[in-house]
Amino acid sequence: MKSMLRTILSTFALASMILACGAQTPPTASSDVVGTAVAGTQQSQALAQATVNSNTLTAMPTAPATPTPGPTVEYVNLTEEELAVLIDEAVAEAVTATEQTTSAVTTTTTDSAVTTEEVAYVYDYYYNADYYVQTAEDLMAEYYTLYADLATDMITELNGIESELSQLNDTLTSIDSSLQEISSTLEQGLAVAEESIAQLESAAQQAQTHAQEIQTQAQDMLSVLQAEQQGRVDQLAQIQPNNIPTDKITAMQSAFDFLDFANTAMSDNKLSLDELTNLAQLGKNAQSGFATFGGAGGPGAGPDLTQFSGKFDEITTQFARGQMPQARGNASQFESALGSRPSRPGRP
Repeated sequence: MKSMLRTILSTFALASMILACGAQTPPTASSDVVGTAVAGTQQSQALAQATVNSNTLTAMPTAPATPTPGPTVEYVNLTEEELAVLIDEAVAEAVTATEQTTSAVTTTTTDSAVTTEEVAYVYDYYYNADYYVQTAEDLMAEYYTLYADLATDMITELNGIESELSQLNDTLTSIDSSLQEISSTLEQGLAVAEESIAQLESAAQQAQTHAQEIQTQAQDMLSVLQAEQQGRVDQLAQIQPNNIPTDKITAMQSAFDFLDFANTAMSDNKLSLDELTNLAQLGKNAQSGFATFGGAGGPGAGPDLTQFSGKFDEITTQFARGQMPQARGNASQFESALGSRPSRPGRP
C-alpha cells in the first residue's frame, strides 16, 4: 500500500515539475527592445512605400524637356502661308502636350495618392502644354496684325481656334491650381485629400476634351487659307483696264504709279483687300499700256517694255497669295529694271 502511495506521489511530483517548467513566464521585454522593433517595422514600411513610388515613376514615360524659345522671328519676312503653318504646328503641339499632361495625371492618380515626385512629373508636361498654347496665341496675334484687313475666312477660322485655346488655357490653369494645392499639402506633411485628387482628375478630363475640340476646329485651317488665297487671285483676274495709257511715256509712268502705290500700301507691312484691288487695277492699266506702246523705239524711246507686261499680274498675284516678301522684292527689282522715271508731258 505504501509502495503504491509512494509511486503515486512521485508521479504527481514529477507532473508538477513538468507543469511548472512549461508554465514558466518568460522575462518581460524591455521598452528599448519594443521601440527598436516598432522602428524597424516603420522603416520597412517606409522603404516598401518608397519602392512602390520609385517603381511607379520608373514605369512612367520619360518627361519631355521644357522647350526653349528659338531665335526671334521677323514675321513680316514670312509669307502668309509660312505664318499659318507655324500656327498649325503650335496648335498641334499644344494638343499633343495637353493629351500627355492628362495622361500623366491619370498615371499618377491611379492609386488615389499623389507624391511630391509625381507632382513634379506632371508639371513637366503641364509646362509644355502651357508653352505651346501661349505660342499658338502669340502667332495668331501676329497673323491678325498682318492680315486682318486682307483675310476674311481665315480670321473667322482663327477666331474659332482662339476661342477653344482660351478654354483650354482655363483648364490648364485649373490643373496648375490643383497641383499647387496638392504640393502645399505635401509640404506640410499631410495626406492629400481625395477631393483634391478628384479636382485634379476633373481638370485633366476637361483639358482633354478641349484639346480634342481644338484638333477638330483646326484640322482644315490650311485648306481654308489656300481656298481664300485662290479666291483673291480669281477675283483680281476679273478686273479690266479702266484708264489705258495713250503713249509710251504715260505707259511708263503708269508702271511707276503701280509701284508707288504698292510701296505706300506696304509701308505699314500689311495690305487691305481694298488696297490689293486698287493695286490690281493700276496693274491692269499699266499692263495694257505696255502691251500697246511698250515696243522699242518710237516717241519716248526707251527699253522694250513688252518684256515686262507680265510683271504686273505676277506681283499682284504674289500679294494676293500673301507672299509679301517675294512681292516686295519683285517690285524692287522691277523698278530698277525700268530705269529712270519719265517726266509727265508738259513737265520738266
